[in-house]
Amino acid sequence: MENTKQVMKRLISRFDYGGVFEILEEKDLIGTDLAILADATRYAVNFDFKTSYRILYDLSPEIKEYYLVKDLMKNLQSLIDGHPDELFSELIDNIRFQIKNEEYIDFLGRVYRLREAIFKYIFTRKTINRKSFSLHNNAMQKRNILRILRKKYRINNGNLVYAIVVYIKKYCKDDYKINEVSKMLTTDKLNNLIELRNSSIVGHGFIGVSINDIYKEYGNPENVLDDFNKCLKSLGFLIVDDKYRKINHLMCEMLEEL
Repeated sequence: MENTKQVMKRLISRFDYGGVFEILEEKDLIGTDLAILADATRYAVNFDFKTSYRILYDLSPEIKEYYLVKDLMKNLQSLIDGHPDELFSELIDNIRFQIKNEEYIDFLGRVYRLREAIFKYIFTRKTINRKSFSLHNNAMQKRNILRILRKKYRINNGNLVYAIVVYIKKYCKDDYKINEVSKMLTTDKLNNLIELRNSSIVGHGFIGVSINDIYKEYGNPENVLDDFNKCLKSLGFLIVDDKYRKINHLMCEMLEEL
């Protein structure tokens, strides 16, 4: 069992919660709190927050009262509701997983989605006056944004990001933060990463992507995270980046008690 524990610790360090769950299932330990937490977390990292939340109810009463588990359930509810702080934090974590696991095509796919989501948020918040806001709002849908840009602002660019960039230049001239974020998210080096994504299997082509390609266009992929964090914090978001590290620590403690 000791060797198996070491294998599971390595899987946990790589955020491979599905792998941890499979081993526990093979060992007939599926009813343990560790297996339940791993099961819930493997759904969470794939953005199935409702299933993750539901699974956590199977934890023992003692573990459910633990503050980290309470925080996790509260976080999952916020993700289900589409709260921007939590969802953007989750996207940042998701990009970090791809870097850790050397999954560079998926990394580029997440970078593309995060950049697009930030621009969609900027435009929607500028055009909808609401105190509370969910990223699940229908106004965040691409077709709705492009329709408003076309009909109200006479911006006919079919590329969502660049259409919003045009909108920012025309109608947000006095908003320094938004203009700075727009510039940071349309630098040549980030555009080059997006082009790598577009040429890959998650875009429109079949070109592979290596770590050398990332370094050539942007440098250390961790720099991408730093720049996104800077943009999000500039827009006023509270980005939490230790959620899964805390979960991993708890899982390792539970593993020692098996």
